[in-house]
Amino acid sequence: MRNLAALLMAFLCGAGTAFAHVLKMPDFKDKRDGRVYKTVQIGEQRWFAENLRFDIKGSWCYDNKKSNCEKYGRLYDWSMAMRVIDYYNYHPLAEVDFTKEEWKRYHDACPAGWRVPSNKDWKKLKRYVGRVGKSDGVGISLKSPDIWEKELRIPAGSDEFGFNAIPAGERPYIGEFMDQRASVQFWSSNEYDATGAVFWRLTYDSRTFGMEYDAKVTAVSVRCVENKEYPVKEPPPPPRPKVVPQVVTVQNKVVQTVHIGDQVWMVNNMNVKVPGSYCYEDKEENCEKYGRLYTWAAAMKLEANQGAMGICPNGWHVPTSRDFYRLNIYLKDIDDAVGVGTNLRAREGWTGSDLALLGEDGFGFTALAGGVRDSVDSMAVYTGLQTFTGFWTANEIDSARAFAWTLPYDNDDFVIDSSLKGRAYAVRCLMNPPDDDELYDSTSIFDKRDENKYRTVVIGDDVWMAENLRFAAPGSFCYEDKDIRCRNYGRLYPWHVAMRLPEDFIDNSLDSVSQGAVIEEHQGICPDGWHIPRRDEWTRLGQFAVNKRKGLAAALKSREGWAQGSLAKNNNASGFNALPAGSRYNNDGEFAELGSSAYFWAAEGGGGMGAVYWYVVGSKDSFSSEEDFDKNAFSLRCVKNRAVPQEATQETPAETKTE
Repeated sequence: MRNLAALLMAFLCGAGTAFAHVLKMPDFKDKRDGRVYKTVQIGEQRWFAENLRFDIKGSWCYDNKKSNCEKYGRLYDWSMAMRVIDYYNYHPLAEVDFTKEEWKRYHDACPAGWRVPSNKDWKKLKRYVGRVGKSDGVGISLKSPDIWEKELRIPAGSDEFGFNAIPAGERPYIGEFMDQRASVQFWSSNEYDATGAVFWRLTYDSRTFGMEYDAKVTAVSVRCVENKEYPVKEPPPPPRPKVVPQVVTVQNKVVQTVHIGDQVWMVNNMNVKVPGSYCYEDKEENCEKYGRLYTWAAAMKLEANQGAMGICPNGWHVPTSRDFYRLNIYLKDIDDAVGVGTNLRAREGWTGSDLALLGEDGFGFTALAGGVRDSVDSMAVYTGLQTFTGFWTANEIDSARAFAWTLPYDNDDFVIDSSLKGRAYAVRCLMNPPDDDELYDSTSIFDKRDENKYRTVVIGDDVWMAENLRFAAPGSFCYEDKDIRCRNYGRLYPWHVAMRLPEDFIDNSLDSVSQGAVIEEHQGICPDGWHIPRRDEWTRLGQFAVNKRKGLAAALKSREGWAQGSLAKNNNASGFNALPAGSRYNNDGEFAELGSSAYFWAAEGGGGMGAVYWYVVGSKDSFSSEEDFDKNAFSLRCVKNRAVPQEATQETPAETKTE
């Protein structure tokens, strides 16, 4: 059985990917102590390919062992990294007047001509690696292939850019060294308050490279970046495609729209003149360019009792906070190379900042910095042109305040905020979602247990669910424990929960009582008339996708929802519609890989073997199976039983109502 499975896997799995992105630069010699560092060019930047080892008084070697300094570099608190007195571990460096004579020679821990990277430096690195890298995650692309602890479902580092991130660990303020071989943190030159600063982290059990905040007295690594830029060498980053808006007619007016995930947005801000709306600085040309600014009451058109539709036309509405939240999480899931704010901001018309990247308009939302209007002592005050925009939601907090989502020029995020209703923001209209009849037809199934509906698809000789199961079985999870993830991606189930078997079945299923517990068409938590797929059904699915000749994994994956930079353009030619729902690790409860991987349980396990699952990942054109012994939580798809009559297994909502 296993030899046959191995042969099938050899047929179904794609070949490995070779990486060749290392752009070597000359070694650099630090004149201060004679140490030599390897360097590498990544995009326009030249980086140290090793952690800094310069001996600043008070800095540490991990476990106070000199050999660790030579191997991993030294650990510095933030004041050491910035070469200032430790007073600035507890006070903002912004207090310093750098024009004064005593500060003119100020320099951080890096050699002359180099610097401790700012947030923007790190973000540029992340963007380039995310756009060009072939590994499944920026963290994989940056980590060295050895030294790191191993995690079963996280590939080893590819170091495809020569950055050579090694797990140097850290020394928290309590004075205990920790996480060598498990993580590395690199200081940024940016503070976030008097006692805290920013560092960028890689961990052994994650594919990501992210910004975090910590106390300045924590000691972590330093990487240096050169104070100059270089022409980008091969391979160039792929150009961001320009999203072409779709033109529709709304109430006899031509409107530009853009499709993002399962939402349809207007591309332009509303410009309908009603009482309580304004042009920036009362200039009509600003209305033409940026749209009007509305108080919350004007946006909601309360005097006409119009409700959430507000000033939007029929079939559209003022977005709720949840609508914006869904936009926010969708963009986070599909593009982890830049922040949501960067993807939403237009490419032009925004002031630059040392804290954020310029707008990329990656999905066609084209947010312009049209500013905001305040009223101070009965005087109109306009601010934020070219630096800020905000959008009203339909959700109020109380009689005086409502929620708005904002885009500042110096932040890569999309930020929810509370605001006085008398402030005037932009309004961006969202198309009303389709009715159930538009989403579910007579081939869909209706789960009587919780009234969930699922689209289905015929694939070869089998009828599959075309969505992940959402049944809230005890012991199942929503990704990051957020209900909206279950709605979009389905629930995550440990194998024993999906199979409705004892929790210890895998470990104790050789006894006679457990024999025969896994049957031919094992229903588990699938609806009546449906079962958890067996190996032969998964294999037939893979064979069907191969025969489509459009890429194996690409034919299985949904067209949308996968992180940008996947190996092939997903086409869902099979109709299976695999969503990158990620997973939940049993050992620490951490959720991972949303947007980059899809795992599905099979009805095989026990009898001395682990629970079998099948999976596709964003970076490979393969469809593979493995075994799991750790009770991790994955997605579940169900297949229709062949022996049960159709009327017993498939109902439309209309049929259910007539019973």
